[in-house]
Amino acid sequence: MIDNIMDSQATGAGVECSAAEWDARVDLAIAYRLLDWQGMTDLIHTHISVRVPGEEGHFLQLPYGHLFGEARASQMVKCDVDGNVISDPTGLGISRGGFCIHSAIHMGTPAAACVMHAHTEATIAVANYRDGLLPLSQHALRFYGKIAYLDYTGVFDTKEKRDALPKTLGTGDVLMLRNHGPLVIGPTVAEAFSRIYYLERACRMQVASLSQCTDPASQLVYPSEGDCRAMARAFEGGERVIAREWSALRRMLDTAGADYAA
Repeated sequence: MIDNIMDSQATGAGVECSAAEWDARVDLAIAYRLLDWQGMTDLIHTHISVRVPGEEGHFLQLPYGHLFGEARASQMVKCDVDGNVISDPTGLGISRGGFCIHSAIHMGTPAAACVMHAHTEATIAVANYRDGLLPLSQHALRFYGKIAYLDYTGVFDTKEKRDALPKTLGTGDVLMLRNHGPLVIGPTVAEAFSRIYYLERACRMQVASLSQCTDPASQLVYPSEGDCRAMARAFEGGERVIAREWSALRRMLDTAGADYAA
């Protein structure tokens, strides 16, 4: 595993921040816990990042060394766009190799308040298909025309490689890094989670559909392009539904006694 770690000095267990930042910290901790619940983790080697409200160029993410199921609001690391640590109660720092991908998206895509990255079997498998995510399920239609694909480039260790991330994403919601995994963006943590959840479901359905299929062109049934576009439009503007999903998921964590808000 190729990665660089930016270390920092521990600053204590407490955190002083605005109410808006605290809310962002809590939502971020919830998202990490939910990806853990869904099994969408790769030990400590994928990341979620979110902009700090009211602080241009500042971001929050999990300490590099904590599992997703350990995420707590008070322990999130705050860093700048270059990965320099601003505050870190744990002293573990962040993965600079991981954050350089996120920061490129954050800075190049105004809609990307939150960026989620995963390495799941289903999403990587679909990213490796030449045609990517196929319109084989209603779940997949949510992303119709909203997914971009970037060929594998190894480590994002040059400005040229990082600049290619937002440029390739364009106005889409998902950037599939071939042979690597997806980057999913959202204007809120809740919306980014909803997108990565349904993307994972769509990818699993595609893998299942193709698993026993020797001739997809003749054996599979596809919706018409008109229906695909209509359903993609129908999924837009679902903030109220996403808010209800998020409330229900938070209740689930609360019922289980999760300490994400600690």
